[in-house]
Amino acid sequence: MITYLIEFAILHLVFFGIYKVMLAKETHLSFLRSFLIGSTILSLILPIVEIPTKASIPTIDTEAILLPVITASQQSSGWSLTWYEIVIVIISTILALKLLLNLIQIYGWYRQSETDKLDEIIIRKVAGLQNSFTFFQWIFIDPRNFEHPEDIIRHELGHAKKLHSMDLLFFHLLTITFWWLPSMWLMIRELKAVHEFEADEYALRINNSTYTKTLVQCTLKAHGMDLASSFDDAPIFNRLNFMKKMKKKISIWKVASIAALVAISGAMFACEEQMENDQINSLNYSADTQLFLETISSEYPNDVFEVVVAKLPNGSKIDDISTYKEKYTVYALVREYADSDFRNVEMIQSNRLSTKYDLTKVQQKVEEQIDADEDKVIVETIVEKSALFPGGLESFHKFINENMIYPSQASRLGVEGKVFVEFIIEKDGSLSNFKVLKGIGAGCDNEAKRILAKSPKWVPATKNGKIVRQKMAAPIAFTLPD
Repeated sequence: MITYLIEFAILHLVFFGIYKVMLAKETHLSFLRSFLIGSTILSLILPIVEIPTKASIPTIDTEAILLPVITASQQSSGWSLTWYEIVIVIISTILALKLLLNLIQIYGWYRQSETDKLDEIIIRKVAGLQNSFTFFQWIFIDPRNFEHPEDIIRHELGHAKKLHSMDLLFFHLLTITFWWLPSMWLMIRELKAVHEFEADEYALRINNSTYTKTLVQCTLKAHGMDLASSFDDAPIFNRLNFMKKMKKKISIWKVASIAALVAISGAMFACEEQMENDQINSLNYSADTQLFLETISSEYPNDVFEVVVAKLPNGSKIDDISTYKEKYTVYALVREYADSDFRNVEMIQSNRLSTKYDLTKVQQKVEEQIDADEDKVIVETIVEKSALFPGGLESFHKFINENMIYPSQASRLGVEGKVFVEFIIEKDGSLSNFKVLKGIGAGCDNEAKRILAKSPKWVPATKNGKIVRQKMAAPIAFTLPD
């Protein structure tokens, strides 16, 4: 949420800057109004829009068995607001109440007004009303207070026909949440000025003879209504100067430049490089294959050995792989994966015929090395029965959620994402060798390791009827409540 607010604020400030630098002196009123409203809507939408782009995906190599994603959500802690959050809520509440009171006041005037017609225009007469204003299609005025009320009514009719009240209501609803953003209030001021110019333009088209005189003579008091459009809402001299140079056209190059700037600004926030695959790639071959490769390479240092990995559909025979039939294959291992339609066949091939090697001797040396330092060196990834959390994966997920404490820094900054932690299940079921393969920072990496270190003992893995150590990786997804 915080990230969204920051991106919205930056975009809105940028768009307002573009308006002040490139459009503030233009007189194409419909374009100015469209830009002010459209840029605000874009600022609201773009931070949540993701435009996929091609990007290099960082990969992390590991032999560990990857567990399903574990979602760890921050638990709701009731009313635990910081002092600045309390201030924000108070100010937003005051603004919401002010908006509601404005609506109630306008409705009160509507209830006490009388319907009348002046020059075929329907108005709401309010006795004693010192100024005129418009709210949607309601024109409130006391004609007795004006020398030329018809001019003012036509001006207010311009507000009604252009639906200016809809613009103001939209912006003032936004200020309840974004009151802290200066560009929001500055944009409202600019929008009100554009509204007045549009209403002036409409009134001038109907009667130009007395309208300017009425504008100069009008010294009405401000009514203080945020949601209403009033004849006195813009400085009189500004409006007089604007009427003298009122025109319709805006240069094409300026429109193109603005469009390019808006597109670039939007793309900076909307484009999301596809680096959230959270994919951890397994090594091309297992520890068993690696050990055999190292052993045979040390026995025959003058020869060249390489590992070839081929996919084998489940149910097919290893002899179906043409590479396996090569006379240069000195070793082969079928590596199976859970919930997969394929198995990997790992083969070590040489630059000489396999008959040139004493493979029995090489295998014996491999087994001797395993027996000599089994507990320290060999960590299995391919086992007959994988290690299991007591009660299964569902219980493991429950354990993570019950013990997770969402880091305060991550909560404050709105940090979410997946942390991948590699670990080893020892022969006694305890966990060790915690290593963050991919983290998101803000305390989440350390919290993921802390939870796993707190885990009860697992049921260890078995291979060939023996208990073995096994390496796994757990992706823990940190998510904040909506």
